[in-house]
Amino acid sequence: MVTECLAAALLFLYVKSRMNIRHAIKELKELNAQDSNQRLKLHSPDGSVETLLCEINGLLEQKQQQAIAYEAKERDLRKQIANISHDLRTPLTSIIGYTQLLRDDRVTAEEKMEYVDIIESKAQTLQTLITSFYDLSRLEANELDFQLEPVSLHTILCNVLVAFYQDITGKGIEMELDLEENLPPVIADRNAVTRIFTNLFQNAFRHGRSRIRVSQKMTDHRIVTAVENDTDEIAPEDMEHIFDRFFTSDRMRTGQNTGLGLTIVKKLVEGLGGQITAGLEEDRFCIHITWVNLLKG
Repeated sequence: MVTECLAAALLFLYVKSRMNIRHAIKELKELNAQDSNQRLKLHSPDGSVETLLCEINGLLEQKQQQAIAYEAKERDLRKQIANISHDLRTPLTSIIGYTQLLRDDRVTAEEKMEYVDIIESKAQTLQTLITSFYDLSRLEANELDFQLEPVSLHTILCNVLVAFYQDITGKGIEMELDLEENLPPVIADRNAVTRIFTNLFQNAFRHGRSRIRVSQKMTDHRIVTAVENDTDEIAPEDMEHIFDRFFTSDRMRTGQNTGLGLTIVKKLVEGLGGQITAGLEEDRFCIHITWVNLLKG
């Protein structure tokens, strides 16, 4: 009698498990066909099958997250391609237009020289765009090899300041400097540091209205470089996107700014082991870079 009851109980558990598994298989096929975010459920208690379904549900969750991430990357890629196409097309359209004007016999020699200057300027803009796209692709693929050596931040900063001096003063922008001398060298790549400072000044010069402030000093045993400019183009809600690829406060994307400059700065700074932050207080936009790899004396 006991044997018969045990056999009946085992048969019942077996049948119940089979039913649960068949139902789970059916639900799994439906979920895969619908690409649904629902999960498998048991119709009746079964410890072993429940453990199996928990593992399957975990895989379904992982699959869903991967699908969401893939779709987000696809949207981002499409947006980047659209932005690249627009940014390249803007100067290229000007070059083609002014080239056609040069063929007009009614254009005077003076006008032709003016058009040639414009074509040259747009060509340089196009070259800068292509270089920025290429540099960013190399940085994101970790293909840029830094040549690390002792570097004087003060010397490089002053050289870049001199290069921008005429442009800044010609625009009527007031320059304020607070540079601490005799700072220790940092272990960095000279070309990368030059590119960082150049991009920062291009950004400040492009968006500054009347004032740019540059400081570099030792703070808490670290060298901190700060570039600040007044602006009315950046809104508080823009701050979380300042270092995003192709972000630009130029909502109409007139081709004056690709939004890659600060993205490249961030990747170069972090690639050199430094830290970078951006802040906005009223009408003052500021970038702070903390250099951590100081040469020990």
